[in-house]
Amino acid sequence: MLVFSFIYSSCSPEGNSDTEFNSDSTPSVPILTFPSQDQLCLTNTLKFTWDASINEDGSSVIYIFEIAKDNLFSNKVSSEVLTSLSKFVILEKGFAYYWRVKARSSKNIESEYSSISQFYTEEIAESNHLPFAPELILPFFNQSLSSINTTTLEWRSSDVDNDPLKYDVYFGKDEDSLTLMIENLSDTSFKVNLDPSAATYYWKIVVKDDKGGKTTGQLWSFSAED
Repeated sequence: MLVFSFIYSSCSPEGNSDTEFNSDSTPSVPILTFPSQDQLCLTNTLKFTWDASINEDGSSVIYIFEIAKDNLFSNKVSSEVLTSLSKFVILEKGFAYYWRVKARSSKNIESEYSSISQFYTEEIAESNHLPFAPELILPFFNQSLSSINTTTLEWRSSDVDNDPLKYDVYFGKDEDSLTLMIENLSDTSFKVNLDPSAATYYWKIVVKDDKGGKTTGQLWSFSAED
């Protein structure tokens, strides 16, 4: 009996493998490695690379890879599901691009998207490049603000040539007819007044460099409640 008991104990698996196998975890967010943020790429044939996502439950991971010409990814030029950590893509020359990756486990649990990395493909050496599209900071997209009569619009933008940038701010309640609030603003924030009644507000930023380059940002919105 003692021998049998020893053998039985030795052959039993340690821990609860069923619990480990059935546990569901969210894959970690992939980290983009190339092309990097604000990079000027001298070729339009690029190998995109990112670090592996870690999944604690041990299930396999695939990646959703996206490239777009806008930072809201409404104008995608590539959207693929991949098992590898890299992808060769041929892009047009002379454009700003934005890319991101997220992970999905074999149990269809997805991570958040990675941070967005923006880059430019060179067209003509020494030519001016348009500024990157503005990135929203505050108010958050479609955020609801309560009991306020002013708010500060905030954004960020960059330029691969490191040119000084200025901004035109458009704002209003009619998304098809925004009012130009200020031109050639050097700051990346602007305070606006809100009506006391509930309303939805729309705004966008036009970013300009000192060489005549201009990029119009996406239409953003938020609402104000009584």
